[in-house]
Formats: sequence, C-alpha cells, structure tokens
Amino acid sequence: MITKQALGSTLFGMADILRDKVEDYKSYILSLLFFKRLSDNYLWEIDQRKITFHNENLRDSSLRELYVIRNMMGDFKIPEGCFWSDVRDASIDKKNEVLNKAVNDIADANVDKDGRYFLKGIINTVRWNEPSPDGSGGKKLSPDVLSALISYLDAVDLSNKNASVDVLGDAYEYLIKRFADENKGGTTAGQFYTPQEVVDIIVRYLKPQQGDTLYDPTCGSGGFLLNSAKYAKAHYGTQKSVRLFGQEAVWNTWAICNINMILHGLDARIEQGDTILEPKFKEEDNELMIRTFDKVMANFPFSQDNWAKNGVPKKDKSGKAVNKKDGSPQLEYKAVFSDNYNRFVYGMPPYSNGDFAFLQHIIASLDDTGKAGVVCPQGVLFRGQPEKTEEEDGQKRKADDEYLIRRGLLQGINFDGDKNIIDAIVVLPGNLFYGTTIPGAILFINKNKPEERKDKVLMVYAAKQGWYREEPNMNVLEPHDILRISTILESWGDIDVAQTWIAEQKIRLRQNIQEDLDFELSEIEADFAEIISKQTAKLAKAKAILEDKKSQNKKPTASELKAAEPVQKALDKLLADKQAKTDAANDKAEKQRIAIDDVETELLQMLADPELRKRYFAIATMDDLEENEFNLNIPRYVDTFEPEEQIDLKQAILDFQNAIKEESKLDKSLEELLKTIDNEQFTMNK
Repeated sequence: MITKQALGSTLFGMADILRDKVEDYKSYILSLLFFKRLSDNYLWEIDQRKITFHNENLRDSSLRELYVIRNMMGDFKIPEGCFWSDVRDASIDKKNEVLNKAVNDIADANVDKDGRYFLKGIINTVRWNEPSPDGSGGKKLSPDVLSALISYLDAVDLSNKNASVDVLGDAYEYLIKRFADENKGGTTAGQFYTPQEVVDIIVRYLKPQQGDTLYDPTCGSGGFLLNSAKYAKAHYGTQKSVRLFGQEAVWNTWAICNINMILHGLDARIEQGDTILEPKFKEEDNELMIRTFDKVMANFPFSQDNWAKNGVPKKDKSGKAVNKKDGSPQLEYKAVFSDNYNRFVYGMPPYSNGDFAFLQHIIASLDDTGKAGVVCPQGVLFRGQPEKTEEEDGQKRKADDEYLIRRGLLQGINFDGDKNIIDAIVVLPGNLFYGTTIPGAILFINKNKPEERKDKVLMVYAAKQGWYREEPNMNVLEPHDILRISTILESWGDIDVAQTWIAEQKIRLRQNIQEDLDFELSEIEADFAEIISKQTAKLAKAKAILEDKKSQNKKPTASELKAAEPVQKALDKLLADKQAKTDAANDKAEKQRIAIDDVETELLQMLADPELRKRYFAIATMDDLEENEFNLNIPRYVDTFEPEEQIDLKQAILDFQNAIKEESKLDKSLEELLKTIDNEQFTMNK
C-alpha cells in the first residue's frame, strides 16, 4: 500500500509538468486524479466481486452474471471505452478528444434514484479538448503535455488495493494545501482553502455530536466539513455519524469540493450557487424558508462589495465612470434588495459590505439549539456608530445599520436584553488567511446558551506577539498556539477544566507533530533520492575506471585521476544539505514539543493569577457591553498592551556606578600606556 507521503509527493510532481501551461492548473490535476481513481477502483472492485462470486458458487460467472457485476453494483458506472487505459492507449493526436469524451460519458452514465446526474460538472469540469484561444487550430492543453501527465500518473495504482480512502483523501488535501501555498497572496487561494489550524479550533469548540447536521454556506474545498467528519470518526467510530452539507459559488471550487468528499468516502451534499442570492438548502414543505442545521461553520468572503448584485457604476456629470483608488469602479445602489427568505431580521446590511449578510444567513440556518463558528474580518466587531443626539455629540446622528445588527445579536431583535446569541470571540493575528492580509476573528454563535452564560461573551485576544509564527508571506499558528487558544475557549477561566483539556490535547497535538515530521522527512528523502542516486552512480563509475586501470597495471590519465574529485565534492554537499534539512525538521518538531509543555505551564500560571488573566481574555457582561455601546473591539475588554520591562532601580544604579568605576580604570590604564609610549619615543630620539 502506498503511503500518504509518497502519494502526495508523487501527485504534486504533476504540477511541475503543467505549471505555466494553463491557468488554474490545479483543476486539471485534481480532475485527472479523480478520473484515474474511479477507473482503477472500478476495475479492481469488479475483480474482487468476480473472485467472491467464484468462491461462493465454485464457478466463474456467466456473461449475464458478469453484466450484473459490472453494471448493477458499486457507487459509480464507467461505460465501455471510458477507462483510463482507453485514454492512455489513444494516439497522441486523439488523446485530448478521447479523454474529453470519456469524462463526459461517465458524467452522463451516473444517475441517482432521483434522476440527478451526480458527477456532472465534477468529473468533467475541465474541457480537455478545448481549442487554443490563439486561433492556431491547436489545443488549449497541448497533447504532448497531456501525454506527459498521463504517463506520469499511469505509474500509480489508485485503487483500494494500493491507495485506501484515507490515504487518497489525505493526499488530495495535501495537494489542495500546496496549491494554496503557491498562491498565498492571490485571491483564488482564499476562495478554496482555510488554514487547518483555524478549522481545528472551530470544530473542537463546536464538538459535532453523533447524528448532527453540519453546514458550510461558503465551503470552498470542504475543509470544515472534512475536519468535522474526522472528528466524528475519532469520537463515534465512523465519519458517517454526521451529515454534511455545503454550498459554493465558484464552479471549479465546487467541483474540487465534491471530488474531495468522494475521495474521502463521504456522502456529502454540495450545491453550487451564490448562497445569498440563491440559497440551495430550503425546507421541503416551504421553498421560502431556509433549512436549519445543528452546526454551521464558515469562512465567508471578507467584506464582499455588491453582495446583492444591485450596484451600478457611478458616473460623474459628464457620464464618465468614477473609479476608486485601486482602479475599480465606484458603485451606487439605487435598487432595493428584497430577501425572499426573511434572513435579515436584524437589519439590512450595507450593500457595499456583505459581512453581516453572510452572518445573518448563517444565523437563519441554525436550528433553535444550533451553534456556529464563523471566520470574519475584525471590522464586524466594531464597524457602525450608535445613535447620537445634539446634546451628546453636537449633531443629531442616526444609528448605523451595522451597529444595530451587532446590537441585535447581543440583545435580541427588539433589544430586550434576553436574546444574546454571541458566545465567544477570538481575535486572530493579521495575515493569517490566504488571499488577504485583513486581520480576522472567529465569532462563535450559540442560540441556546447555558443560563450562566446568557448575558456574557468570552473575549480572547490571540493576536499577541509570540502567539503565532511570523513568515514573509503569511503568519502561521503553531501547535502550542492552538493549545493556548482552545484551552481559553474550553475553560472560560476554569482552571480545573483547563487542566483536563490540556492533558487530552497534548497527546493529540504531539501525534500531529510527529505525523508532520514524518511527512517532512519523507519529502526530504524524495527530493534528494534521485539526484543523490545519480551522483553516487557517477562517482562509482569514476572509481571503477581507476580500479580497472589498476587491475591492468595501467597508469590512469590526469583527467581520470581528477574525475572523481568534483563528483565526490558534489555528493558530499548533497548529503550535507540533506542532513541539514533533516536536522532542521527534527529541531523544529522538538521545539514544538517543548513549546507545548511551556504553554501548559504558562496557561496554568495565568489562570491562577487574576492580573495575568486580564492580558489573555475577558468575560464581558451585558453591562460591560452596553457601557461600550456594543463595540466589541477587544482592547476595550482585554489588556492588549505589551508590558514594559520592569527595571530594578537599585540594581541599575549599582550597575551604573560599576560601569563608571570600570571606565575610570580603563582611562588610567590608557593614560599610563600613553606615558610609556612617550618615554620610549623620547629615549629613541636621544
């Protein structure tokens, strides 16, 4: 059986073949991978069923029985002429056409009991036979490049015989993360990938229960849903103990998410479309009511402009478009958006910013006891101003829509003070998410808060210096950072709860560190294996020539004598580089293990010290929130200022006095040295 590490590295090698050949090359790679998986596993399952039939009936199956085995069993159907081998064996000039026909025919052949073509737009999301846009008559994807891709992937058996669902699914996730890492600053990365560390924090605080329905309205490649299924498997024995639902607006990303679910063996329902304008999950008996779920997790597009699609370019008096500083057109909103699904009960969000549109959709999608964990920009916590009178502010000012919505989440739609659904807030460091440097936060919502927390909100400040690893392109949460954040969330300041939680999480996080280390070491091994092998062979060849001359009592030439020296140096450098990377990986893992123990000590000390607690988190009461006019900006509640280093004045004075004495000694020594030099000079002149 192939390992996750080996399969992940092998599959990502396809990117080297395709990179710069087409836009959005990840879709080509992931779609081709999916096609080969279906084909390989289909044939393997047929062989297994034929063996089972023979063992049970002590004979081979008849043609009719074989037809049943091939067509009436299994999750997918593949028509004749549509297998991987058919594409592989096609002539190079026909390969694009044969592949395109194969995936389209497979899409047409797979229909569920409701008449839905459940692979349409998924397996055939890529147009393999698309003409080149330059009008040359060639293909957008060169047949030569496609042949190279197929030859590369052909060497890997993707059936269950060689690649289990877990291994294949994890390798697929690895690919998705690598694609996102390649485009960290690009908007497309943010469309489909949320950092795993943030997903982990949210899922573990929400704790999906057996039988729960889980929903992500902007699901990307499905990270929240997959992590929830893994949580369910670890706690309840099977990942299918929860039901998964998601919607994604971007077509290619929707296809990637569906493939991700299938490769992981999950029965998830993933719909395509704009969640705000055309929500796909509605009550069966009422098309105008949003379906509700037990848990909702999301990382929606930050501050989406024109979310209601009712904006038109603003024009000046001469009719010329007015642009923003970044060159994009300014929009004005004349048409009023009417929500048919009654989601915006807290107020209509501004059309120029969709944050509260997504948040209210999420709240409407929760059942009466539902919980949500939502990644959002920090502006959600404080944008919008309350109403002010002339006496208060010198001018009369109406309350902003965003202020009223936020106040409604804390006090209820009628501001009656008994409907607070905000449970906790975690402020995250900036530059943590793909495709944006905007600082984010996690908003936890609970429609059925425990009595003792109904009028309280937990505020966690996780943007402190040292609570994340700074990197040139993106900041990263380390395992000990996850432990710190999750412990504060879980304990709500209770040290006994914290101790129990830390003990459990340390085991899990250490396992994760070891898995990551094993993966990194396997990648280092794979990266160096071929080049070291070649260099070793070159060295062996050079040495063999010398041995051959020696055995024949012949004198080697000067070039033959020198040939091995540069090869040996190159090999030594390769081995040294490999060892350095291996040592660095081991060192990083060991530092992470130590850091986990250090954070445990830090947290227990903090929770026992009321003054220290103020620098980590606060539990704000409704009185606190009202006093701050429902502004949830964390510095209003948590002491976020870095303390200045404490100076012992007595010691400082003593150190200064000692420094003066030392300086005086040095001055005297220098003075004596100069006198000696002057005397010697005088003697020489005489």
